Amino acid sequence: MQLLGLPIESVVLAIVVTTLGAVVQGSVGFGLAMVSAPVLLIIAPTMVPGSLMLSATALSLMVLCRERHAVVGSEVVISSLARFATTLPTAYLVSMIDQRLFNILFAIVILVAVGIGFGGWSLPFTRTNLFLVSLVSGISNTLAATGGPPMALVYQSQRGEHIRATLSAIFAIGSTFAILCLAWVGKFTVDDAWLGLLLLPGIILGFWISTFATRYLDQRAMRPAVLGVSAASAMAILVRAMWTTG
Repeated sequence: MQLLGLPIESVVLAIVVTTLGAVVQGSVGFGLAMVSAPVLLIIAPTMVPGSLMLSATALSLMVLCRERHAVVGSEVVISSLARFATTLPTAYLVSMIDQRLFNILFAIVILVAVGIGFGGWSLPFTRTNLFLVSLVSGISNTLAATGGPPMALVYQSQRGEHIRATLSAIFAIGSTFAILCLAWVGKFTVDDAWLGLLLLPGIILGFWISTFATRYLDQRAMRPAVLGVSAASAMAILVRAMWTTG
């Protein structure tokens, strides 16, 4: 049995991993794509990046509505301008490369993001650093729907609600622009939109769970698990892509 061209078991698994990713992002501010994107590229590659990006935008809007009191508007403006600068060129890159090269670039982006997470690196929270990491975030978000790890370099020292609220505003704006850019170059279609809607039950459930989990999740304990899953999936994608000829 298939749903929108995908085996029903793949759809169910996609919703499950999206739910887990939504719990993480709804609790700490980012992490949806780190958990779900590598798995989706293995089980349902047509969902990456466009469909996942659509569902991630919905999650960002939900978190933003919940914690809108903590949004810092000036940071949203600075970051959004930087992400705009790199999103369209990256969308053009995505439109020009084949699936094998996309998989390789995707895996590399995920592994770099994992390295950032495990390395524990941070940058002083300044407007200049925010602008610079946002340039990188625009690239990684458009290529692999993973805009969070670069942003964590400057935000990890901030308060939880500040991180969740402001990053949600940044991600909602940036992902919407990325979807428009991908649509412009023919890499986001009506089919991608329908596939993104398939993931919404997982997004809504994960967001609801995160409302309660925020106070109880041990972020230090959760980070290695999230990064480990991402790294293992990315390595599987990279090995498969490198093994494939043509």
